[in-house]
Amino acid sequence: MPELLAPAGSFEGVRAAVQSGAGAVYMGFGTFNARRGAKNFSREEMAEAIAYCRTRGVKTNITFNIVALDRELTAAMEDVRFLNEAGADALIVQDLGLARLIREHAPDLPLHASTQMTIHTLDGALAAKALGFSRVVLSRECTLDEIEKITREAGVETEVFVHGALCMCYSGQCYMSSVIGQRSGNRGLCAQPCRLPYTYDNGKKGYPLSLKDLCAAQYIPTLTRMGVSSFKIEGRMKRPEYSAIVTQIYAGLLRDQRGPTQEENDILRKVFSRDGFTDGYLTGKVDGKMFGTKTDVPMHEVKPLYDEAARRFAVGKEAPLVPVTMSCTVTPDGISLGVSDGQGHDVSTADHEPVERAKNRPTTRDMLAKSLAKTGGTPFYVANPAEDLTMNLPDGWMVPAARINALRRTALNTVAMLRGLPPKRTWKPYETSHNGHKNAPFMGYTLEIRKLEQLTAAIQAGRPETVYVPLDELAGHPDAVRALVDAGVPLAVQMPRIYSDQEQPEIERMLRAAQESGVQIACAMNLGQIPRLTQLGFAVHGGFGLNVCNGAALCALSDLGVRRQTLSFELRTAQLRDIAKPLETEVIAYGHLPLMIFENCAIRRKTGKCACKQGITSLTDRTGQRFALLPEFGCRNTLLNSKPLYLADKDDWKKVGAPWGRICLTTEPPARAEAIWQAYTKGTPLEFSDGFTRGLYGRGVE
Repeated sequence: MPELLAPAGSFEGVRAAVQSGAGAVYMGFGTFNARRGAKNFSREEMAEAIAYCRTRGVKTNITFNIVALDRELTAAMEDVRFLNEAGADALIVQDLGLARLIREHAPDLPLHASTQMTIHTLDGALAAKALGFSRVVLSRECTLDEIEKITREAGVETEVFVHGALCMCYSGQCYMSSVIGQRSGNRGLCAQPCRLPYTYDNGKKGYPLSLKDLCAAQYIPTLTRMGVSSFKIEGRMKRPEYSAIVTQIYAGLLRDQRGPTQEENDILRKVFSRDGFTDGYLTGKVDGKMFGTKTDVPMHEVKPLYDEAARRFAVGKEAPLVPVTMSCTVTPDGISLGVSDGQGHDVSTADHEPVERAKNRPTTRDMLAKSLAKTGGTPFYVANPAEDLTMNLPDGWMVPAARINALRRTALNTVAMLRGLPPKRTWKPYETSHNGHKNAPFMGYTLEIRKLEQLTAAIQAGRPETVYVPLDELAGHPDAVRALVDAGVPLAVQMPRIYSDQEQPEIERMLRAAQESGVQIACAMNLGQIPRLTQLGFAVHGGFGLNVCNGAALCALSDLGVRRQTLSFELRTAQLRDIAKPLETEVIAYGHLPLMIFENCAIRRKTGKCACKQGITSLTDRTGQRFALLPEFGCRNTLLNSKPLYLADKDDWKKVGAPWGRICLTTEPPARAEAIWQAYTKGTPLEFSDGFTRGLYGRGVE
């Protein structure tokens, strides 16, 4: 049976989830988790919460799912040491560098690949498994067919979101909050700009980036049959009553292997929804019905639900969660009691007070069984008294119930204490690694284009070190590509950030076409692409989608065969300089930075039909900033920042140890592309009609 994984933002939330039927809870600790705005847990609270759950047979998965900076690695590993010793059942990790360090220093501590790693294909799951992850939390955009394929073929546990908030952007690939507000989702402080209103360039207003909450309750039997290991409820920022109510309903669905009743659907809607629910991407049907904003339900409809839930997880309330067996022997010299949870926690206790013969009413086996089975107020229960209670009771003796109760309490308290003890695990001391890799001098520019026409003769004459071109653009123009390669232009494949397993054959066909035209380098934008590109014979570079923020991540990528890596554009120049660089690196020096990538086409929503070829569609926010929507492979979209990053007149970014600056061209026509190239390579002035931005290199993110 799959586990039901419930959110907990406080110790009260832990009780709410556990007492409502969760098989596991996930919690945040310290600053290295993607809900830094939540209360989270102190060390004492976390140790208590882990022990509380362990006693009750509930697993604890700790969110360690943000990217870390080099200067933070020592503090991060100190937190890992504590969680390892406290007995956390798993860490949910995004950062490739942290994952590498945890595997090295806490080899017994299981790792789960966070949904922030954007794992949505079989290749991605296999790559995570090879890195030591025992479970992958799949992207919410996966369909039922994709979930089934990955679960069946990857040989690693899968975890699937079944209820709660849906982001418009693939998790781990959203930079909107950081670029426009310095609050990074990859650092746990997303400000949710997707929930704000926007206007299309045709005047159509609304909330085109705000999705309804997910409710996959009807698919619980289907997902169970597929072999999914864990069903996840989103909501660490919500109140404990929410977790209790939603967890109780899903626990019932999982136990009974059924869909929800109308009453259960109504309860889920009342406690939180955005204009109702959506089943998200599970069926593969993507349309405008998925969108909505928060629904306010009158308090008189919600309060009774919250009050009932609060009573269920109040202090001292205990659901019967752990079955035990008991063995009781009564002799004239005293009473002995043994209790076992069947998991190696066997406790014996006794009193040595004489037992007297009954003068009137002797204790019967039924009376003794009733006293032994009174486990209320504890997490233990006797499932089948006829089989689970062994009693040796001579006839005619009087056994006071108070003595049985005292022995039972002592034994159960001892079992609870033993169950809560953390396991013994290995810890290899972590020492701060010094930057043994000298920062390389700046050497020049690489170029990323959307269309071959942007690669003008003047730019070619400037000899960019590498020219990254989208895969479908290369495959669609084999003669032009071959001519450029023959002319010595160093073309490279720019991989799509997102594609599905169903689209994999088309991706491989285009990759072979690019190879046949002479292209030998490919830039991977997702973990799962690296082994596939290596297998096909490409020299692999890594793109910004890998969210590299520390030297340990670069070491992990180097181990995978990546030869050059683009560093995160969410870092300040000082943070870029701090990174130990065991391989060549690039820094994005120009471009309309990518803010989001959508599975649900926002361009189609504008007119109700495909309009990618009809000019550039844009969204305008409340301040008048216009964000272009760029079509991507597979009818997806990238939302671009309103102003381009411009650094041609700055030099500090050239001193961070990255030899290459990448100029990223998107919507710029050929003449503008040429002017931008000349501004960077020759220092010619460049005019901006709507201004530009210096990005986050000076400001950084919180």
